[in-house]
Amino acid sequence: MQEKGIELALSYNSCPSEKLIPLEVSGISYRDIPTLSKVLYMLFEFFPKSLVFEKPEDLYSLYSGKACKPFLSDIPVIASFMSLDVPSYSFILGNRRNLLQGVECKDLRAQDLPNAIPISERVSLKAYVYSERGYYFPGQTTQTKGRYVIKVATKNVLVLFFKNDKLEGVYDQNYINEPINADGTYSAKIYTYRFKVGTAYFGIRFLSCLPPLQAM
Repeated sequence: MQEKGIELALSYNSCPSEKLIPLEVSGISYRDIPTLSKVLYMLFEFFPKSLVFEKPEDLYSLYSGKACKPFLSDIPVIASFMSLDVPSYSFILGNRRNLLQGVECKDLRAQDLPNAIPISERVSLKAYVYSERGYYFPGQTTQTKGRYVIKVATKNVLVLFFKNDKLEGVYDQNYINEPINADGTYSAKIYTYRFKVGTAYFGIRFLSCLPPLQAM
């Protein structure tokens, strides 16, 4: 795990170590990517870039489902030789990791993990609601009104902001500060894009999503 840069693993092991947490967690699998998308990915992304020694986008950049859960690296390994796996660990996840906000390592519990935010490790992301009573994070419940802040440390960001699963706003910017004045569930999907012409966006790729935060 350390050699692959993995800080935390989910496991069915009944005798966990400090960094091995026993948990049967649902997440987003490579199986959730449509077969046609996988074929097109191999033909027009993975093989062409690999041939010229460029790093291809990961498979999850094509994800467009509704669920916002941790990404899983559950693709079966066909063959292994010494430290090489086929397909490799990075084939499915690329540079992605699952980010936990507002939880100290010493306070980490198994029930915190389903609220992890999938994100590329090359991009820093912060998302929280702040109010007079403190801070609340995606996947939590806030008992008071406040402002929802989303900060993405990269350019060409497209944020889709939802209230009760209905699109509330679309923002072509990497910093959002939205007032939360009504009860409901708030979430967001975050994409990157290559370029735009007017209101037409090209090269859109999935970057991250935020689990629903309940305001009461």
